[in-house]
Amino acid sequence: MKKITLLFICAFAFSFISYAQNDCASAQAVTAGTTTITAIDGTAPTLICDGEPAATAGEWFAFTATIDGVLKVTSDLPANSGGDTNLHIYSGTCGALVCIGGNDDVDLAGQNYLSELTFEITTGSVYYIVFDDRWEATGFDFQVTETAVSCNYSLPYAETFDDNNTFMVCYEKEDVDGDGISWISQQDLDLDGDGTPETFATNGNSAAGATKNDWLISPAFTLDAGTPYEVVSRFNTTGGSGSLEAFIIDGPTYTANQVATLFSNANIPDVTAFADLETQAYEEMHQFTPTSTGDYHIAYRSFGAGGTGFLLLFDSNITSTLSVDEFASDGFSYFYDKNTDVLKLESTIHSGFTAIQIHNILGQEIVNRPLSNKTEYIDLSSFQEGVLLTKVFIDGKVKVLKIIKH
Repeated sequence: MKKITLLFICAFAFSFISYAQNDCASAQAVTAGTTTITAIDGTAPTLICDGEPAATAGEWFAFTATIDGVLKVTSDLPANSGGDTNLHIYSGTCGALVCIGGNDDVDLAGQNYLSELTFEITTGSVYYIVFDDRWEATGFDFQVTETAVSCNYSLPYAETFDDNNTFMVCYEKEDVDGDGISWISQQDLDLDGDGTPETFATNGNSAAGATKNDWLISPAFTLDAGTPYEVVSRFNTTGGSGSLEAFIIDGPTYTANQVATLFSNANIPDVTAFADLETQAYEEMHQFTPTSTGDYHIAYRSFGAGGTGFLLLFDSNITSTLSVDEFASDGFSYFYDKNTDVLKLESTIHSGFTAIQIHNILGQEIVNRPLSNKTEYIDLSSFQEGVLLTKVFIDGKVKVLKIIKH
């Protein structure tokens, strides 16, 4: 948001030069790709979506979504380096606009004063893109990108919150306490300092004296009556104590019927060392068996007094146990060596391992093969980084492991 106006000229092949977009009614229709604004000299928006003071002029564009998914609008392009833009996004009609969001600076600390916003879209809906002259009135390019997002989730599923698009579209975030603070996903925070960002969903502090009540609800999973399922949740809190509980519900809203209570933890102790937040995360493992076949959701509720800590939800996994007995942990051990990408399995009092199955985060089976020895070495080097849900079998009994491949 620097106050010095920079004059530059941008020219991209196959760009669209804009002339008749001086107000909402004459907003120029744009499609996915790059559009060139020659100057900001139209009607200024009066509905402010980014918290900045009102501007004196604006340029208006209309985009009609062709898919269900997300739309990214950005002026953070090499041709605009050194520029300073201000962005608003609306839904609704010209007579009744609704703020979806806005962005002034991509990175204020890094002195990147360009603008970028990604938001959920629905096929056939119209979205208004408006750049104003709060900081500069000179021309620049902006780019629009559509990305389809599917919310058809199958079992087994391991959620590590590493894809903001699916989190935005497939998860319901309900700010029931109305304080404007809801669940968000985080993909770029290196908690332990190893150079690899940790990924998690997080819910922040409310004002002291308030009552926290925020819900995070998973996409639907189709579950079968009489089949036992296991849900594993890994979480922690920092900046003060937090409270978290989880349920199985039969609809995508916190008012749906609660089929099962998985856990309820109040006043989880504060972990002050960021490096310990994931390695020392709390883990809750709970089973439930639905009485009827249908769609169910995992619902997490952040609750308790305001002014408490930040909750970090690292993993939310659901699998069918298929009534297969689990073999005893005595005499069984495993170790994943991230330096060699080898998983070592060892059984000292059981017979030899008989099989292994591995699924990736998308639920796709990537390994299914027999084993025969009491000590087995599984090479994971050819698989992508992330959570690998691993089932190890001994004489028809199973042990389920979650391997985080780095």
